[in-house]
Parts: sequence; C-alpha cells; structure tokens
Amino acid sequence: MKYQQQVSFLASSIKPGLPRLVTGISCLVLSIGLVGAAQADWPEDPIEIVVPFDAGGSADRMARGLAEHMSPRLGVPISIINRPGGAGALGATYFQQQAANGQTLLVIQASPYLASAIEIGGAPVKWDDFELLSAQWNDYGIVAVHNESPYQDLESLVEAMRDPGEVSSGIIVGNGGHLQTLVMMDALDIEHDNVRFVTYSGGAPLRAALAGNQVDFEILAAEAALSISDEIRALAVVNDQPSDNWDAPLFNDVMTSLGVDPLPLIGGNVTGLIAHASLQEEYPERYQRLIQAYQDTLESDEFQVWSTKAGIGADWVSPEESQALVDEAYRAIQQYAPLLQ
Repeated sequence: MKYQQQVSFLASSIKPGLPRLVTGISCLVLSIGLVGAAQADWPEDPIEIVVPFDAGGSADRMARGLAEHMSPRLGVPISIINRPGGAGALGATYFQQQAANGQTLLVIQASPYLASAIEIGGAPVKWDDFELLSAQWNDYGIVAVHNESPYQDLESLVEAMRDPGEVSSGIIVGNGGHLQTLVMMDALDIEHDNVRFVTYSGGAPLRAALAGNQVDFEILAAEAALSISDEIRALAVVNDQPSDNWDAPLFNDVMTSLGVDPLPLIGGNVTGLIAHASLQEEYPERYQRLIQAYQDTLESDEFQVWSTKAGIGADWVSPEESQALVDEAYRAIQQYAPLLQ
C-alpha cells in the first residue's frame, strides 16, 4: 500500500509538466528536421565564384568553365566576380569576408598566388582558413623568351642577367615565376636590381607581354603558355621531368651545369576551387554536396572535352591530397618569402 502511494505521488508530480515536456521535445525534433531539410535542399540561391584577377586569365577561364558545367548539377546559377589587385590579395580578402556557408567560392592558384598574397603581399587572411577542394590543374613552369630573342639557351640569358639593366622580366608580384627568378639569381650571385621587373595584374596580360616581345623573359605556367606557343620559345622546363609540349632541358640540369645545387621548383601553379576551411565542419551536408558536384563535373565527358579545348586542367584529386600538396608549397614559399620583402 505504501509502495502504491509512492507511485501515485510520483505520477501526479510528473503529469502537470508532461505536456510542456512533450511540446519541448516536439519543437526540438521539428527544428532539427527543418535544419536537416534546409541542408538537404541546399543550394537554393545563386552561388558566386570569386576570381582575384582580371577576366581572361587561366583562373578566370577555369572559373567560368566550372560555373557553366557545375550549375546544372547544383541546380542554381553560378556567377563570376573578378576582384583583381594585390596579386590576388584583394580577392582573397574579399572571399574571407563573405559568409562561410558555401554560397561564395574562390578560384585562385593556391600555389603560389594565394600563398604569396599571404606571406608576401600581407593579405589580412590566414592560410588555414582556405581549403583547396581539388588540385584540378597542377601546371609546371617554363623559362621562356620571345621567338625573336637573342637568347638561345638559359646559360646565355643568365650571362646577360649579370649586366645591370640589360634584361627585363614580366612578373605578377609574388607569383611562382617571380619567386623562382629571385631564388635562381641568389643562387647564381646575381643582384636582384640587375633585372628590370615589369609587373602585371594577371596571367592574360603577363602572357601578352611575352608574346608581344615587350619583355626579355618570363618564368610562367607551361600549359597556360601553350596559347602563345607560336610566339615564344622555352629555354628550360621548371619541373622534375621533361615536357611533351616544350623542347627544352630541365631547369635544374642547367643549374647543375652552372655549378649550382638543385633549387626548389616553385615556378608553376596549382589551381582549383577553394572553399572556406570551416565549411566542412559547420555545414557538412553542403560540403559533401559541393564536393560531389565538383567531382562529377571534372569527371564528366563534357567537361573533359571542354577542358581539352580550353587548355585548362581537369584532374580530380581528393581534398586531402590537394591540401597536402599546396601545404608543402606554402612552406617553401614561407622559406623564400623574405627575398621579396
């Protein structure tokens, strides 16, 4: 009897609050369901891809190709925003000022431009706040001159560089070609001031300057330079293996012949779609949907055809492998960044 009284008391003490408890649980379940539905329905609004360079360069052309082919897979329009300036620093900063919810993405050469914008250009952003989703285009570099150049090999160009003011070079400040040139000059004991550096705001004007014989040489991305291959010659391939497209010796083989130990190869570009690093943790469903749409796009037959015609890389590399690749390059740029300051 005493036990029954205790049970009755316990039951009576719970019943008055039970409706509120049930209501609270119902609201919680409903809110979780609504969040899940919102994630599953993403995206509903147009997506923007920021390109921190002028229209027409390789990053811009890649972004426009991705926008065209990813848009049907995500079901929303994708627009391109060009934010040139500071060799990528202004666009990268603008990107980080946007909400980290997957609605704004970035296409830039993570190595070297993004790394250089941070380490050399002083962009008020952190390397760890960016995630490269795929090393879609890993483009090695070449040392190139115009077809009418008097320099027939890298050795003769190096000799001319020893004469102050004799040689000019087109660069994007802090890019891989610029940094590779300075590393080479230091290794060869050539003063930086010996070369007149002419700065450009993006890949398109950089290539146009060399094709127009406005500068004496450039170290630039090899595949992107195929668009001007009729106007230029390669003196060296900045890679660890020969090129199928450029008939020239390996850069470090020439350095060895000049009495220099092999140098870091940082003259090329690693380009791909970049998201805020926090997206995966804060919006995991959006992140997975974005990754799947990106991979499906790169591996589709129509994008492979488009990329071949456009001369743009189209490799799917996992986010983990991609980030590890550019993290290594970033550490190298950190090491040599003082040369540009």
